[in-house]
Amino acid sequence: MEEKVLYDSTPSMFRNSPIWFIMYVIVPIASWIALFMWGPQDKQTGFYVIGITISFICWGSLFLWWLEVVNTGLKVSNERISFRKGILSKNVREVFLSDIRSVEIDQTIMQRITGTGRLEISSAASSDAEITISGIPDAYEVKKIIDEHRRNRKK
Repeated sequence: MEEKVLYDSTPSMFRNSPIWFIMYVIVPIASWIALFMWGPQDKQTGFYVIGITISFICWGSLFLWWLEVVNTGLKVSNERISFRKGILSKNVREVFLSDIRSVEIDQTIMQRITGTGRLEISSAASSDAEITISGIPDAYEVKKIIDEHRRNRKK
């Protein structure tokens, strides 16, 4: 039987942490608006440096977060689960469906509202979770896919 990909996704930035996402986008814009509306009339450069610094920190943090998210992924096939993570160096973990001992989902209240969660997959080879990924969209759907194919492989 040919291996078929059933689920392939990266963590969701906005759905996983909407408040942080909005803060990283809105704070620099609000600081610039406040600076131009209520800033000094003699155009002292110190106040503009503050606006540039706030923008650089917020948008730089948002960019680094985005880089981390696009370089993290979970792929579920009918044979195995693959987890990849890393920007410069890569870490790839694979667990065969037949080796999975448990699948656990943890959700904060915000994650429940937005439909994301932290997924932990444990195998018989380790006492700790082999794969842990936070912010995965439709975590219960992923668990359902894994459970269905685990049962089918045992039959």
